[in-house]
Amino acid sequence: MEKVYSIILHSIFIMNSTVSDPRWWFLLLSLFLPWILWWKIVDNTRFFEILSYGLFWALLASLFDLAGITYHLWNYPYDLYKDIPTLLSADVAVIPVLYMLLYQYAKTWKTFIVGALLVAVIFSYIFEPIFQLLHMLELIKWSHWKSAISFFLLGLSTKVIFFFLKKHFQSSY
Repeated sequence: MEKVYSIILHSIFIMNSTVSDPRWWFLLLSLFLPWILWWKIVDNTRFFEILSYGLFWALLASLFDLAGITYHLWNYPYDLYKDIPTLLSADVAVIPVLYMLLYQYAKTWKTFIVGALLVAVIFSYIFEPIFQLLHMLELIKWSHWKSAISFFLLGLSTKVIFFFLKKHFQSSY
């Protein structure tokens, strides 16, 4: 009889577990797949420069996401791991990797600006509405256009910061 109870409890756990939700698997895959893709196509001659840029983006995305949650601008009703309030897969994988690819492939300021605008629009007007439909994002005191402006300005700011850092350290040697 004890074995039957154990099986029933296990079945209830599996049915109610987040692991049985396709959104959980989507978030888990989006945590690792962008990095695997990036690893295969990164310019190895600029590996540490591009990786530093991406890690800086991961830090910024995490901090801004945490600030948005703290000030009740948005919320994530569903996430990969409930003890981390931010959307971990976006903050440390999807956003940094996409901006690293932009940083790697946009050779001129003009192409970077156009690319940053395109990335901002994709995140704000494609990904965010999809996440809202899937009940993974709730905008409280925020809007898609505010996201687009924020992504665009952060994209330009990070490029400027790394432009000056690269210039400073190249002239130092």
